[in-house]
Amino acid sequence: MRPVSIDIAFKSTGSLLYQNEAAERARWEEASKETIKKTTKPCPRCHIPVEKNGGCMHMKCPQPQCKFEWCWNCSLEWNRTCMGDHWFDV
Repeated sequence: MRPVSIDIAFKSTGSLLYQNEAAERARWEEASKETIKKTTKPCPRCHIPVEKNGGCMHMKCPQPQCKFEWCWNCSLEWNRTCMGDHWFDV
């Protein structure tokens, strides 16, 4: 009887396929985390990632328990100074 190679054993049990799928999911997860890091800022109060998709610098946290209003530019609580200094900064 011929010895079975590890490669054949993996293929016949599906373990190799499972490992490949897990590695692919891990790559997608890492890419997703990087995209979130590049395109969002954390809410200064609850730290949930918030995405700005246009408009002025006045932000309102989307988290129902938080709803903190803050300035996208300086991350301080929204105030008249923010309103006057960088309402429409890009």
